[in-house]
Amino acid sequence: MQVSLNWLKDYLAKTDAILDPKVLADKLTMRGISVGRIARCGTSGLESVVVGRIERIDKHPNADRLQVTQVVTEPNGTPRQIVCGAKNIATGDIVPVALPGTILPGNFEIKLSTIRGVESGGMICSGKELGISDDTEGILQLPKHSQLGQSLSRLLGQQSDDTLLEFELTPNRGDCLSIMGIAREVAPLIGTQLRELKAQKFKSTPHRTSSIISVEVPDPALCPRYVARVIDSFKVLEAPDWIQARLKSVGQRCVNNIVDITNFVMLEYGAPLHAFDLRRIQSGSVRVAECTTPQGFTLLNGQIVQLEPGDILIQDGDRPIALAGIMGGLNTQVEADTTTILLEAATFNPERIRRTAKRLGLLTESSRRYEKGVDPNTVLMASERAAVLIRDAYAANVYHPPIDTLETGATERNIAVDMREVRRIMGMPNFTSDMAADTLSGLGIDSQKKSINIIQVKIPVFRTDLKESIDVIEEIARLFGFEKIPAARPMTSACFDRMNETPYTFPQRAKTALVGLGFSECIHYSFTTDANLEHFARRSSGTIRLKNPISDQFSTMRTSLLPSLIQTYAYNKNRKAPNQRLFEVASRYEASSQSDTQAKETMMAAGLLGGTLTDNSWSSKGETVNFYHIKGAVESFLRTLTNAKPSFVPAASHPAFHPNRSADIFIGALEIGTVGELHPHALEILEAPSTVAAFELNLDALQKFERSRVQYVSPSKFPGSEFDIAVLVDKTASAFDLTETIRAHSSSLVTGISVFDVFEGDKVPEGKKSIAFRLTFSSPERTLQEAEVSGLVKRVIDGLAQKHSATLRS
Repeated sequence: MQVSLNWLKDYLAKTDAILDPKVLADKLTMRGISVGRIARCGTSGLESVVVGRIERIDKHPNADRLQVTQVVTEPNGTPRQIVCGAKNIATGDIVPVALPGTILPGNFEIKLSTIRGVESGGMICSGKELGISDDTEGILQLPKHSQLGQSLSRLLGQQSDDTLLEFELTPNRGDCLSIMGIAREVAPLIGTQLRELKAQKFKSTPHRTSSIISVEVPDPALCPRYVARVIDSFKVLEAPDWIQARLKSVGQRCVNNIVDITNFVMLEYGAPLHAFDLRRIQSGSVRVAECTTPQGFTLLNGQIVQLEPGDILIQDGDRPIALAGIMGGLNTQVEADTTTILLEAATFNPERIRRTAKRLGLLTESSRRYEKGVDPNTVLMASERAAVLIRDAYAANVYHPPIDTLETGATERNIAVDMREVRRIMGMPNFTSDMAADTLSGLGIDSQKKSINIIQVKIPVFRTDLKESIDVIEEIARLFGFEKIPAARPMTSACFDRMNETPYTFPQRAKTALVGLGFSECIHYSFTTDANLEHFARRSSGTIRLKNPISDQFSTMRTSLLPSLIQTYAYNKNRKAPNQRLFEVASRYEASSQSDTQAKETMMAAGLLGGTLTDNSWSSKGETVNFYHIKGAVESFLRTLTNAKPSFVPAASHPAFHPNRSADIFIGALEIGTVGELHPHALEILEAPSTVAAFELNLDALQKFERSRVQYVSPSKFPGSEFDIAVLVDKTASAFDLTETIRAHSSSLVTGISVFDVFEGDKVPEGKKSIAFRLTFSSPERTLQEAEVSGLVKRVIDGLAQKHSATLRS
């Protein structure tokens, strides 16, 4: 919700109040009306452009296309002579006048001048010349009630120091989705009153609205109030310039006078309006009802949507003409030749509007307001305001009275509030009922003292969020000012009992281990998209799709943590952070074969390395991450948490991982996860120029091997010895299998086994490869003898030859 500060001032009694945007934003935020952004805007150079009235028009003596006008620019002032070439002016017109010294957009300075022998003391301006519209055909026409001499910047809210406040409203404050709603909050903050628009008066017309159209609302639960007006005898043109200026100041696109006026009133009151071309309503009746059969419907924007039973429709007989509270239909839109409209103002069931809008992905200005609840009493005022604007600007005929399905309006509710609870919750023992009443009155909420400790608060209809006593207490604290409530230490006699200490769970240990390895934790939603799962996760038969997702990006419960982690990497990389170490410990979700309403939940851990291990420096270039870096991180992680010895085998097909640089991880016969570099296709999707490596582990499966405690072993004080052997084996043999064979044919005296060389080339027979191992021998009790080491080496070589047909490489 964006609000122009100059527009806001129109609804405050102190119109000359100087509002510091930053101070005002801070005060509103402390009152729970959060201001997310402050932006300067407006058109400079209009401070010297004033409102004038044309008193007389004469033909220019020396030019056929020019006229000499006499213009009054201040009350009871002397007329000012100005030469003008526009044709759309007449005596009595209210126009903008640029006085000498004014600099218009384009650095065009207005000076006293002589045009074809006639002196001219200023310039009567068009919207294009002022930079506030694209109209170059004629002079900008201002409202008839404009005050002579008033600066145009003040009249149109286009001062160079105008400010936009962008609000981040909580879902319960639908009443603040309007200029009037925000003004109601601002008024008590700056010590003034809200200037509400006066109710308009209409003369009864010979043809009543009910003689032209009828309205049917079979179920008031769907539409508590529907107000219909007929307006005719107008032309579809541009809206008045001052309305266009207001709309543009908050980023609204201008369309035509009918659309712009309904949008203007919606922003002003928070009550959406819609205009139907009356000649296209064939049955002479408008009906608000549920959709009963699935069908297609074309909206105003040309989009075809599929209606479902339960959607609220505005119907012409049985023909839908609008999707209630969301968007009108193309079949009754206002067009250039429209001369008669049916103006709709209504309230609809918020839950139904929210459900339909979310299902169709249609978040409109109307649906935003309707799904939070529109004040039924405001509906009639908004309808009257729009009708007056159309009537006064275009001499239109407004049929009166309107059709109103809730003629008595909505009634206010009363809530009893115990002042003892107010004092207890606020922590202010001296807070009185009079103070509470004064606090609430600033927002137009009346209260009455019923007894020593009880006050009765009358809740305005527009405050749908105040439902119980505790809501009113919170409102009192909010309006009083949270910053004014004194800080006090809680009085407690709590005692810490170590027996009740929260256990350090396995997932928590996993997080600690990953942080210790230099990874940073991420927390993601448990939802993703089918496309992400297809690109970055193994196919699962148990995918769970949400019926009412919060958005298209969160439509499916994730069966893997990798898609979210990879997306976060891509997001950070695009913001100049290519080197990342990320992890997440959370659940994955798969459909349960035993229940349609429950999901199978598995605790997982996933990690990712991207870019280089270190940043480039003058002395060295950062090493690009690869499979072995992420594999080493996984091995360190598993050593910290478990006593198990993992094995790594070439990974089965996985869309996220490189087919030749990834491995499935097993403990015995139990698969616990996958590790490897990302697939080139995944890197292409991420637009990642460098390698990215990741892993995902099943923590529920790992917990069976949890290490209860870590035992530290002192290094041997006796010298150890190393022995290198290089063996020729088949090209398909894995170093892991050879290492396991060495371990099986050695003893506890072999304390280290590592591969330090792998070679294939001209000196190695075809189909073979050379793998060199370094064996470390040591004993904590004695110095090993050469013969003892030689015997162990022979056992190892014999074991390799027997199982892998390995031969020593000379």
